[in-house]
Amino acid sequence: MKRSTFFLLLAVLVAALVVASCATNQNTALIEAQRNAETGDYYVPENDVERRNYNWRQEVADDPSLILWCTFFPENPSAPMITVPILGKLTSGGKRPFAQYQYDGGENPGADGMYGSSGEYRYGFGPAGKYEYYDFYGVQTFCTTVPLVFQREETVIVMEKDPTLQAAGEQARQAMINGDPDLANEILLNAINEVQGGR
Repeated sequence: MKRSTFFLLLAVLVAALVVASCATNQNTALIEAQRNAETGDYYVPENDVERRNYNWRQEVADDPSLILWCTFFPENPSAPMITVPILGKLTSGGKRPFAQYQYDGGENPGADGMYGSSGEYRYGFGPAGKYEYYDFYGVQTFCTTVPLVFQREETVIVMEKDPTLQAAGEQARQAMINGDPDLANEILLNAINEVQGGR
């Protein structure tokens, strides 16, 4: 065997080992991601704020009793902003609990255990449950667990919390924890009527 042929074969062998090693590392990472998606088992290092925020976000998104206040901003600047209470979280239209594509290795779930990507709209449900459905197709939204006071006519830095809606949100959340969605809905409707009557 010629020396040049030997080195060529050696180079091909080394390249194949590197590719195989990368594939193994990627497969290991994918298997770990899938395991984490199934078990929700994540290690959070001390003072790792990025991971802490990620975990907090997942915990908030997975709380079925959470009241999320979502404000919608119509494109027409003279149209009023609309705020509605959402139970739990908004869900992206492209999320699915099953894989859609079966190609080499299949489709992998995201960290939330769902397949697909965030769609161009989000949807959610009010405290009354399944039949209080909101679809936010093509509308700019801002959602928070802390209801805020907005002003449309001027640019303001919003730090003021709405005490009536804040208290109602906490009471409604407790009603949801106690399994009483009708009471939660009544609490929120009364608070919204009170706030709207006072403005």
